[in-house]
Amino acid sequence: MGPHNRVRARIIALFDRYDHRLWTLFSVRFIVSAGFGAAMPFVSLYLYRELGVSMKGVGTIMLLSALTSAVGRILGGELADRIGRKPLISVTMAVRTVVFLVMAYVIHIRASYLLVALVFLAIRFVGALTQPGISSMVADIVSPKRRVEAFGILRIGGNAGWALGPAIGGFLIAISYSSLFLVTAAASLIGFLIIVLFTSESIRTREKGRFKLKELLAVGRDREFLVFCAFSLVLFLVMGQFASTLSVFTTEFLGISDVELGFLYTLNGVIIVLFQWPAALLGGRLGTRRALTLGAILFAIGYFSVGVVPSFAFLMGSMVVITLGEAVFSPSATTAVANMAPSEKMGRYMGFFGLAEALGWSTGPFIGGLLLDAYGGTPLLLWGAIAAIGLVAAIGFSMSGRCYERAG
Repeated sequence: MGPHNRVRARIIALFDRYDHRLWTLFSVRFIVSAGFGAAMPFVSLYLYRELGVSMKGVGTIMLLSALTSAVGRILGGELADRIGRKPLISVTMAVRTVVFLVMAYVIHIRASYLLVALVFLAIRFVGALTQPGISSMVADIVSPKRRVEAFGILRIGGNAGWALGPAIGGFLIAISYSSLFLVTAAASLIGFLIIVLFTSESIRTREKGRFKLKELLAVGRDREFLVFCAFSLVLFLVMGQFASTLSVFTTEFLGISDVELGFLYTLNGVIIVLFQWPAALLGGRLGTRRALTLGAILFAIGYFSVGVVPSFAFLMGSMVVITLGEAVFSPSATTAVANMAPSEKMGRYMGFFGLAEALGWSTGPFIGGLLLDAYGGTPLLLWGAIAAIGLVAAIGFSMSGRCYERAG
């Protein structure tokens, strides 16, 4: 068998290894992320440059959007268990299409920043509703031993879309800001059609009865899961530095250009696309607990190295380490949730974990900002403190037992 045939055989074997619905979700994640990435990076720019909103005001809107997303994750988890995965994903995709069209319209008519902010919050809320349904469907259709690989594949689709999206947005922004959201609406519509036409329901049993808040709070009585979410929240505080503290420090204190900063973030997306699959395979071999620990250690090393960076080339190396930490940690974390969750409460557990993620990503920049104000002139203290937070998470993951390996 020649090299071409061997490669073809391996690709076919990879596709046959998983339920076809995983590849459908992969396609949807790629298309929707490309559309989302084309518009979302330019929202802050539009508010600041076109509507004259202060950076403090922009930051407040972004914080509110993160908290809105957290609420959406919780509600989405409940809906995924009660109405099913496919209905939740398809309905939210349809609503996303409408909301993006509304955003395109309010930008076209140059509506007030308050109206733009409200529509933006609606976008974040509806998007958050979708995520637990997608994660739960993957957990439903993939065996526990292959979950790390499957969530890695899903991340490749999302990050490949994110890598493509800003390039599309950079071209469209020369036409108009509203055109960005027309493209994003079209991507959501395509995602909706793919889900409706090519995906079948994966849930076996649905949660019955009326929703009660105490049922949601009951997740907190799963002490092992709560401990996992707590240490994940700690690491998400570190991950939250990615688009805030890191960008401000490197441009204002290290003096790199905006073009170089953009290249760093592009490097992040490229590394994820190229190395997410090998990292997922590594995570599967190490086991979930060790993979979580390794991911947290890589984050700590990567961010600490930013404090001793002598050149832009060295900073690129720091980004490589940070991104590898992301590639190892993220699919393993979602796998840990799937392994600990009872099958009939998979969506609820995914939603609760999403709450921890959203809180970490929204609180992290605030903590990073305080540290930057206090120690911006002393990089070792600034990034040493952030790295220490990552090490706390690593120690917590390594010492919190083997519960991450079991299937609920």
